[in-house]
Amino acid sequence: MKRKHIIIIGVVLLLVIGGVITLSLANISMSNKWLDGEQEKAIRGDLVIPVTATGTVQANKIIQIKSKAGGQVAKIHVVEGQMVNAGDILAELDPVDEKRNVEARQAELDRGKSAYEKALIALENQRLELPLQTQRARARLDQAEFQWKKMKEYKDKEIAGDVEYVTTKSNYDLADADFRTAKNNESILLKNAEQDVAQAEAALRGSQKALDEAKQRLIETKVTARSSGMVYSILIREGEMIQSGTSTFTGGTLLMTMSDVSAVFVMAQVDEADIGAIRKIAPEYARPGTTKKLTTEEYTAIAEDSAKQLEGRRVQATVDAYRAETYQGVIERILPEPQRVNNALVFNVLVRLAGDDLKKLIGLQADLSFTTEKLSGVVLVKNEALVSEGRDCFVYVPYRRGTRDRWDEKKVPVKIGATDGTFTEIVSGLKDGDMVWTKRPQRTEKEKKESQST
Repeated sequence: MKRKHIIIIGVVLLLVIGGVITLSLANISMSNKWLDGEQEKAIRGDLVIPVTATGTVQANKIIQIKSKAGGQVAKIHVVEGQMVNAGDILAELDPVDEKRNVEARQAELDRGKSAYEKALIALENQRLELPLQTQRARARLDQAEFQWKKMKEYKDKEIAGDVEYVTTKSNYDLADADFRTAKNNESILLKNAEQDVAQAEAALRGSQKALDEAKQRLIETKVTARSSGMVYSILIREGEMIQSGTSTFTGGTLLMTMSDVSAVFVMAQVDEADIGAIRKIAPEYARPGTTKKLTTEEYTAIAEDSAKQLEGRRVQATVDAYRAETYQGVIERILPEPQRVNNALVFNVLVRLAGDDLKKLIGLQADLSFTTEKLSGVVLVKNEALVSEGRDCFVYVPYRRGTRDRWDEKKVPVKIGATDGTFTEIVSGLKDGDMVWTKRPQRTEKEKKESQST
């Protein structure tokens, strides 16, 4: 029994010793990983230098929806965010008021038709009557002239007296005046009658137009979409009274807004320090001074084929809501007027996005990256390896005295160039394949004391 106990105790001791050794090795390994730091090679590669900006994703345009009709909202057929096609019914109004309006305009038209027909009859009557009146006046004038001439002969022969002569002469003068009046009236009264017809005809056309508009407003008690798009906001409720968009000074009640999502844009604000680089990579039609308006089809074709047409000068866009996705775009216009935002001068740059399912981005803030410059075949190191001291820049390269010694570091001055935020170009001081510390090694207290003693 004693021997068995001794064996058991021995096995337990071995297990305990093994566990202690394992933990010690693990601690040493973890300690060494932290103490030894991390090394990486300087590599030769391409460096793409971006300019970044932010902006809000927006639709091609916002369309305000109003109704030519007025009245009470009977039913709303859509909800916010719904896609609709041209001609789809958005809302319906109670048509009672517009039906009454149609009836009133119809009554005005009937009165106008009656007035027009009366004016035509009067014109025709004048055309027949006025020449007859002139004829009768002419006949009376001829008769009075004959009597006056005869009376003149009688007076010369002293057959008639002065009174008869004067009376006959007066009758002749009156007949002459009546004839002239009748002749003038034939022209003037006929023109007046023609004007009455023209006025009645114009009033009739106005009444007809008013009736057509009233009928159109009755039709438009069903408010339809003028074009395809997304219902962006609804500003009315069922049961609410709205005003007509054509019969009020205020322009009528705004029912809802729609966004034309046939194209999606980002209006980015670019700092004045970067706008020169943006203008260099922008298409010629987008630069201030050489701006040219293209058709919608041309803009769309360029955006969809921007990789070929602009040879990689695309714009990349990301949004926080869809972090895993990257969207492509092309500069469509650089606005020449600067804006002051938070005491900084910025320029608005309109970027057209290309791709599918872009409407989900509308209203979100986008981060844009413009590829402004590309360096090929340069020596690169990670930015973590660089240490700045004033205007000078250094890297720490690994070295060790012996193969069994721990890695140490040596400070090397370098001249740096451009950076993309992750890698930096090394102009001089390092060559391709040189190792650098991205996380410098740490000395133990013992190593520090040994270094001080030596």
